[in-house]
Amino acid sequence: MDTAQPPVIPTPGSRRLSVFLKIASICLLIPFLHIPLFMTNGVLRERQGYQKQATQEIAGLWGKAQQVSGPVLAVPYAYKTMLMRQKIVGEKVVAVEEPGLQWTTAYFLPDKLAVSGTVEPEVRHRGIYDAVVYSTKLKFAGAFLPDFAAAGIEHDRIDWAQARVLFGVSDLRGIRTVTAFSPTGGKAAAFESAEATGGAFLPLEAKLAELTPGARIDFEFEAALQGSERLQIVPAGKATTVKLTAPWADPSFGGAYLPVRREVGPAGFTAEWEIAHFSRGFPQSWTKRGTNLTELAQKIDAAGFGVTFAQPVDGYRLAERAQKYGVLFFVLVFAVFFLFEVTVPGLKIHPLQYAMVGAALALFFLGFLALSEFWGTGLAYAAAAALCMLLVSLYAWSFLKTGARTLVIGGGLAATYGYLYFVLKSQDYALVAGTAALFGALALVMFCTRRINWYSLEMNTPVAVGVDR
Repeated sequence: MDTAQPPVIPTPGSRRLSVFLKIASICLLIPFLHIPLFMTNGVLRERQGYQKQATQEIAGLWGKAQQVSGPVLAVPYAYKTMLMRQKIVGEKVVAVEEPGLQWTTAYFLPDKLAVSGTVEPEVRHRGIYDAVVYSTKLKFAGAFLPDFAAAGIEHDRIDWAQARVLFGVSDLRGIRTVTAFSPTGGKAAAFESAEATGGAFLPLEAKLAELTPGARIDFEFEAALQGSERLQIVPAGKATTVKLTAPWADPSFGGAYLPVRREVGPAGFTAEWEIAHFSRGFPQSWTKRGTNLTELAQKIDAAGFGVTFAQPVDGYRLAERAQKYGVLFFVLVFAVFFLFEVTVPGLKIHPLQYAMVGAALALFFLGFLALSEFWGTGLAYAAAAALCMLLVSLYAWSFLKTGARTLVIGGGLAATYGYLYFVLKSQDYALVAGTAALFGALALVMFCTRRINWYSLEMNTPVAVGVDR
């Protein structure tokens, strides 16, 4: 007598429940896999902090980002006002208001200002970190044409003997040399540390002598500076022109104005700016009397423009952007595994195996971050992707059971890593390329699953066969 039990035929309800539980476990696993991604992101932030600290130390010794302001002509003058004086009236001391003269300073910007120079950037290293520094010699040429009448200042109350020219550099440690201010019809004057009245944003002054009162003052001088990362110029002239050249292939022009002409190539760049005074946001002349110097300094600082010597996308920024696509790897790989499960009879993949593959995918980002500190971004990315692809493929071979299925996983990963690198390097087209990849991946999944009857789907159980009695 045959006592063999007939095979258990799963009901449609249990089949759908099995599929639902597998999909739910995969959906729950993906958020948990974000934990190692967040930990990798924490490591990235820490390494970026070390990089910032190293670059700040280099900048502190060499010179920080520089902003050049001026020159500004400062001329003392007197104006009539009521002064409080103490007088003895009888046997008492009383305060009496009497007319008198009070001294203050009028400031005038150049009628024309032309700035030109060549910047020599270089990369400095501290440990494994890099910082871009530069040295430059800027030539300033222009003319002052002070209009005292427009400011309501009487010529007989101007003290030309105390006239001086103010000049500003944001980080004085980066000044190498500043040649003497050489006005036409006057004596050359060397720049020294300015008095407190010059304003913190104009820390250098040259005291002028032998000037012709009211005459046009043509001038020229040079300033040799060194700084890091960024160089900016304030449009001090009524008409300001600036021309900068540098052997740097990746400039980033910014500030309040962009160049009107520029040429950028592998050998470097040339950029020219032309700025009119009415677009600056601060006046052509002002007096210390009734002027908020702090507010004025903020407006002058905000009008700066120039160039940032940006480095090509470094490993940290590339790793940070790559992490945003981590969920894409999880979804694509897990989707392929799940399709194998539902289409291949007898194939079972445990949720723990999904988790192991997900951990290997998450490890790619940490590997890329670590290797990018020592290798170029392309080589570091390729090495981390190859190691991750090899690890996942060899592990998947143990439960996919055939080389063809393993090649699908390995080839899909290789294509995904390659396309992601293209997306990361194409900064301007990253969004459209990434969106196109998602549409393509979704279309592929829809094509591969178009014939699956999900209502009759049984998880890894062959179709029930009737039993003869």
